[in-house]
Amino acid sequence: MQFTDSPSDYQNHEYSSDDFDDWVPDPRGKFQQNQAPSQGFINIIKSGSLDSLLTNPWLVSIFIAIVISILIASIAAIMMGQRSTELTPEQETQQALLQKSQNLEASDSNFREYLTRNDYSSGMVSNPGLLQAAVLEASARYRNRIVASQNNPQNQAYNQHEEVINYGSEIEALKRINLGASGKEAELRYIDPSTDSWVTIPLDSAELAASGLVRLNIISTSRRETTQRFDLITIAQNTRKALTEIKNTRVEALRVKGLAPVALQLEKTDWFGNTTNPQGAEISDYQQDKPEPKPRKPQQSNLPPKPIKEDNNEQ
Repeated sequence: MQFTDSPSDYQNHEYSSDDFDDWVPDPRGKFQQNQAPSQGFINIIKSGSLDSLLTNPWLVSIFIAIVISILIASIAAIMMGQRSTELTPEQETQQALLQKSQNLEASDSNFREYLTRNDYSSGMVSNPGLLQAAVLEASARYRNRIVASQNNPQNQAYNQHEEVINYGSEIEALKRINLGASGKEAELRYIDPSTDSWVTIPLDSAELAASGLVRLNIISTSRRETTQRFDLITIAQNTRKALTEIKNTRVEALRVKGLAPVALQLEKTDWFGNTTNPQGAEISDYQQDKPEPKPRKPQQSNLPPKPIKEDNNEQ
């Protein structure tokens, strides 16, 4: 019995790649796994599989390396920028002085606005400045004095029309302005409550004219249909409050300028002239509060004057 090999049996028999695992050499001399990495990466791109791109270790490593390089370069640029922007001590002092000066200028501007603010409402005023609040209170008192003068037979304004009285008051106010314009000065006298003695303060000609203008403002405001009252105690407290805020800013500016002794002197003196710790003035929206200290008149002694001593040397 003879066996004959038929070449056609081998030639016609083909092996399918599905019969072998990926790691098994192909009978035709081809290896499935030992392909070049570049060819695998190119095949991944050609296949268009996003999951394969994200899970490829080689590609992920390159991406991480690029991100780390960008972070290092950014940090280095920031550090170089900080070094280039460092200020010298002289520049820091100038910058601090400029900042304090700007703060002081803003505080001054805010105080002037609060001092001269006007609420031009025809009815009740709700947002007055310090000066307008004082003028409104003064106009209410002025109006009451006019009524009292009209009803007092002993007064020159008895039974006169209020506009006649107002005209006479305006003439007196204009006299102050005219005296100031001509260079005349005046004096303000009051009793200092801390010393119980009279204090005389000279008024410059411009201050004299300003007092006349304030008087005209009071007379004009008294013609309003609505009379509104304001507490002078609270006005004084609000004024001290506003001045304290600007004073603190000024003290900081003085220290930056190297004037620490001047700043300390301002800090030790309060708004009553006392060289103790300043007392904070609270703001209370023009409501009645604790009364202000009133000036005390000098006490007069009832004792007879002391006799003059005679000179024993005289004969």
